[in-house]
Amino acid sequence: MKKKLQLSGIFMILLVVFTIGLKGTFDGYYGFYYENKDYKKPLAYTVSENITQLKPINIFTSYTGFDTGYGFYAPNVASDFVMSFELKDKNGKVLEQKTLPYFKNKESRVRYTTVFNMFLDKISNKNIYDKKYYQYLDIIIRQIAAHVITENPNAASVTTKLYLYDYPTIADFKKGKTNENLILIDEFKY
Repeated sequence: MKKKLQLSGIFMILLVVFTIGLKGTFDGYYGFYYENKDYKKPLAYTVSENITQLKPINIFTSYTGFDTGYGFYAPNVASDFVMSFELKDKNGKVLEQKTLPYFKNKESRVRYTTVFNMFLDKISNKNIYDKKYYQYLDIIIRQIAAHVITENPNAASVTTKLYLYDYPTIADFKKGKTNENLILIDEFKY
């Protein structure tokens, strides 16, 4: 009985991974070749999309990273975030501006940069989460800000801003537009 339960758990995880991969493949193909065209979605695409939008599956894939995809293989640059911090003293004088907290080891830096993938959910229209998920994302920003303010003993407040890079498209790049823009996604004062 225990082995059957373990095998069924493994089977469920593999089924979720396969379904996410199938949906990602369809998204990539139809998003690239049919970007501005109307098309009828195949049944496999519709089924995989419906399964991945189920709340338990959606939460599981967000927390495990199964839904991140492989954007680095795409012809356009994947999304990237920047979080900036402005530390002020009690008189409002700017003490320091930085984009990264201090980290003691490399693993912390990796974890910090991977947390940004979750913030895509704040700007996406495809996935609609409940209020608690958005509150969870706000808590993450607050915790990062609380950590940053402890790094400078003279700081009385910190303003944290989350930006999304807006890279030029391939068509814009061919026209000579190479500047990146930053789009403000969220701002928090601590």
